[in-house]
Amino acid sequence: MKNATIVAGTRTVRNILPFLSIIIFLTGITFTVPVLNAQEGVVPVYYPEGGFAIDGNLLSRIPDISPFSADDGDFLPNENAAGTGGYVFMADGTPLDTAIAFHILDGFDAADGEIFTDGSKFNMDPINWIWKPGKAPGKDDINNILFLFASDSSGNIWFIGGGDRNKTNGNTYLDFELSQNPLYMNNDGTFSSMGPDGGRTIGDLVLSITYTNGGIEPELFVYQWDETDPGEFGYILLDPPAGTTYLATNMDSAVVVPFGAFGEYTYEESAFTEVACNINALVDGIYPCLEIKTVLAKTKASQALTAVLKDLAGPVQVNISSAPVISLDDASICYGDTATLTVNVLSGTGPYTYLWSTGDTTQSILVSPDTTTIYTVVVSGANGCPSYPDTATVIVFPLPVCSIDGPDTVCPLETVQYLAPDSLSSYLWTAYGPAMIIGDSTMQMVEIQGTGYCDTTFVLELFVTDSNGCSNLCSVTVSMIDTLAPVFNYVPDSLFLECASTVPAASPDSVMVTDNCAGDITVMVSDSVMNDTLCPNQFTLIRTWTATDSCGNISTAFQYISVFDSIPPVLYGVPADTGVCCADSIPLPANVTAIDSCDGAVDVTLTEIVSDSTSPLYFTLTRIWTAHDTCNNMVSDSMVIEVNDTLYPAGGGLQNITRNGIVHYLKIIPNPISSSAIIQFSLIENARISLELYNSMGIKVISLFSGDVQAGVAQTIDLTANGKMPGGMYILVLRTPVGIETRHVIVD
Repeated sequence: MKNATIVAGTRTVRNILPFLSIIIFLTGITFTVPVLNAQEGVVPVYYPEGGFAIDGNLLSRIPDISPFSADDGDFLPNENAAGTGGYVFMADGTPLDTAIAFHILDGFDAADGEIFTDGSKFNMDPINWIWKPGKAPGKDDINNILFLFASDSSGNIWFIGGGDRNKTNGNTYLDFELSQNPLYMNNDGTFSSMGPDGGRTIGDLVLSITYTNGGIEPELFVYQWDETDPGEFGYILLDPPAGTTYLATNMDSAVVVPFGAFGEYTYEESAFTEVACNINALVDGIYPCLEIKTVLAKTKASQALTAVLKDLAGPVQVNISSAPVISLDDASICYGDTATLTVNVLSGTGPYTYLWSTGDTTQSILVSPDTTTIYTVVVSGANGCPSYPDTATVIVFPLPVCSIDGPDTVCPLETVQYLAPDSLSSYLWTAYGPAMIIGDSTMQMVEIQGTGYCDTTFVLELFVTDSNGCSNLCSVTVSMIDTLAPVFNYVPDSLFLECASTVPAASPDSVMVTDNCAGDITVMVSDSVMNDTLCPNQFTLIRTWTATDSCGNISTAFQYISVFDSIPPVLYGVPADTGVCCADSIPLPANVTAIDSCDGAVDVTLTEIVSDSTSPLYFTLTRIWTAHDTCNNMVSDSMVIEVNDTLYPAGGGLQNITRNGIVHYLKIIPNPISSSAIIQFSLIENARISLELYNSMGIKVISLFSGDVQAGVAQTIDLTANGKMPGGMYILVLRTPVGIETRHVIVD
């Protein structure tokens, strides 16, 4: 590649060239024109500030004599001078906006690296040009090329260029070739051109500056590439309209060059030339929409179309257009959302017209595609030139999956957990109705506690966002229902009691109850009595507990209490048997009392029987005291008084005779029984007894034995459970002359 250096920019100035275009090829028109002599003036462009002064001077704000002023812009800054004129390059030659302004440094004298060979000519197809290392003649030697593109209020593109020459003697020719397609310089000494028409493109321009005999008044020739014959192409000389070209050279050897030129910091007279040309005006009405891709600065031997080329600076690839240059950004939305697409005009002159692939004609459009979609827009400027179509891809992200995993039926005051899907960026839970969130509501899992009553509902809502920023909303309605009744964890066992007074009081606190749901449990207790006798101590009590939860679910539990009074009262104060000598010595009846274990004090009845009477002095008096309880359990005891005056002196007595406690043992094997058992008993003394079986209600079921039993002889009686003996508790009663002995019998 050529060793010429393009100075890079460090700062960007925006909206300098507000025009973009679609390339339109220019066709040539042949004119017979006069030579354009130097014409100084201010180019009416937006950039730099104040326009651009074509005055042969590089610094802005000078000179300030007509047609120039201190408010005119130029190539380089002049901050110490009065006025507001702007500039395009910094003092070291670096462009402020590298998109439209360029500074090419080319070697000079022995340092010049590349030149054209003698066979390379002005009107030749560029692909036939050849370059080589070498040194150009002094008057053809280039060191600095400056150029920029700017636009005016009508949307016209202006090319403004400046170049220098090492020597000012003899004829000098400097060309700026503006190509619509790229032109490249190859490392092997050749060139490559993308121009389709003889190596160029119809409409390509050359601004050719001529100094005759080293004069100080340059002349400008404007050429356009066109088809001269079918399949043949060449340059046609144009006649630019008045006011569309400016040309000037430095008329003062004191012109300052801050970045340096040919080893010095000033230009000698006529060593620097600058030119400006309204490119659109050159082809006005024929090719108004023009695009420039390459700029090449070069010198040549003459003004002839076949002139041999000398030095070169470039080529420089640019992207300049008279149509608007636009930018359209892609967008990303979530399914169901709307994107705003706005086309930005980077350069061009308005007012603008817009045409979208949707048919819309506004700068911004609203779109809401269901899937990823490409949208296209073309913008036309005030000059009617359409931009290249630009596209925007609107990516449509699917909404994240929103689901709530958890029960849809809970207890009214229950605390439950709900789970959202994995791998989402954010979660937000909200509860509506009789429920509240416990803890953090922004986690994947949330705890909810119901706060309502049975048969109410609450709504749990989930808002999720994924890594694309898309969000989704879902909810569940949760019913607070309890259909399970409370459970009795403890109920008192059944009881077998002798007395009604020992029946425990009914209390709700006697049981333990739990429920599947939180909330109060109401426990009530009631008793019902089954009794088919008049005895108050022989009955069955069924105690019922009823538990009701907050949702009205009810469960019951029962306790059976059997009361069977089988114990007779106990007599107190029965005197011992005695004997007296005569009737008048018989003592008065004793005050015998009776106490029952259930009824307390009961009445005692005295019966006196006279027997063995042979005379008033010889007989037996038996006093019998009898007591019954309310269940007709009887006890009796007697006192025998023998009247015999021959045996008993006055005041004599008889030894006590014991009549109680004659049962040695009474047992049932096995007990409880399932089908049969044996009953074994023995007496201490001979007696007539009866053996009977009663149920828990005090009703006799069966008589097992009745008769005399000898003392000390073991008795065995079979007991067989049958249909008359359903499972439950029974009472075995052994009756003797001195009382009863009882045992409880349990039948499985």
